[in-house]
Amino acid sequence: MVAFARRYVTDSVAAEDVVIALLGRWLERPPRVREVETLSAFLATSVYHESIDWFRRERAQQGQPPRSRVNEVSAVVKAPVARESVGARLPDALARLSPDERLLLESHYMQALTTEECMELLGIGRAALHQRLHRARVRLMALLSEEEAQP
Repeated sequence: MVAFARRYVTDSVAAEDVVIALLGRWLERPPRVREVETLSAFLATSVYHESIDWFRRERAQQGQPPRSRVNEVSAVVKAPVARESVGARLPDALARLSPDERLLLESHYMQALTTEECMELLGIGRAALHQRLHRARVRLMALLSEEEAQP
C-alpha cells in the first residue's frame, strides 16, 4: 500500500503517513469487503482518495487555495471570471448560495475536511458528495460571472 501511495505522493514519508491515516480510519470503522477480487480495487481506491485528502490538507496548512478544475467549470460558465475582483464579490456570491451548498463548500475548502468527514457531516455517500460539490462549484462560478457582468 505504501508503494501504491508513493505513486501519488512522491515523498516516501508522506506515503507512509497516508497509509497510516487510512489504516487508522479502518480501525475506527472497519471496511466491509466480501470478495477477494474487489479487495485490491478497494485498497487502490482507498489509497488514492486518502492521498488526495493528504494533498488538500497540506495545501490548506500552507495557506494555498485548492486546485480548481478549470476545464470542468469553464464548460458551464461562459464568461471568464477576473481573479482580481473575485475576493470582493465572493462573500455576496456565497450568501446567495443555498445553506446546504454553502455548508458543503465551507467544510470542504475552508475547513479542509476530508471527503469522509464531509460525508459524515452531511450524512451522504461519496458519489452524492462529489456530485453536490460539483454543482455547488458550478453555481458559485455562475454567480460570480453574473456579478462581474453587472455594472
